[in-house]
Amino acid sequence: YIDSKDMGRSFLGWLDSRFHFSFADYYNPDNINFGVLRVVNDDLVEPGTGFDTHPHADMEILSYVVDGELTHADSMGNQETLTPGQVQYISAGTGVQHSEHNWGNNMLRFLQIWIFPDKKGHKPNYGDFRFKLEDRYNTWLPIATHKENTESAAPIKINADINAYATIIDQPIEFKVGKGRQAYLVLIDGEAEIGGHELKMRDAMEIVEEDI
Repeated sequence: YIDSKDMGRSFLGWLDSRFHFSFADYYNPDNINFGVLRVVNDDLVEPGTGFDTHPHADMEILSYVVDGELTHADSMGNQETLTPGQVQYISAGTGVQHSEHNWGNNMLRFLQIWIFPDKKGHKPNYGDFRFKLEDRYNTWLPIATHKENTESAAPIKINADINAYATIIDQPIEFKVGKGRQAYLVLIDGEAEIGGHELKMRDAMEIVEEDI
């Protein structure tokens, strides 16, 4: 169980971030990654601001919009604006430049999730999927999976052995992790009891070979 108060924190005026793993000025040698999961940043971005054009390489990146509007533009010619519950992904591969801004009138909150790829040097790729919020009510909605996983219904295919899900619940729900697998759970909003722990907004949990 990981209390959000124990996470890394950065406040730049226009940007208020919580770092689940070592990132920027927050460095903890015992908290670099969890398996192939390298970064989970919970970002609050003020209107009219954002991350100007910057490069990425050899990383699979998912951006999950919680509140507000996220506008993406990249060196591959893509430009899209996403709203709550929607997800964009970048396979940075050999290199891509992109920007992410909040051009809306309200605060933007989104999760940046970085995942180590299965190998270096993939061809860069971008995509997004406009999931409906109601499709995750009291069920685990498949968001993303490995591009070679034919068993998953997740529409986003990336170059990493992961399965990403989202749910909105008002009743008990189970998640099976399975032997040889592990899961990282983020409580985006609200409160929940998981494995005997009381989690609140922005808390997280590392789970290894245990159903919850």
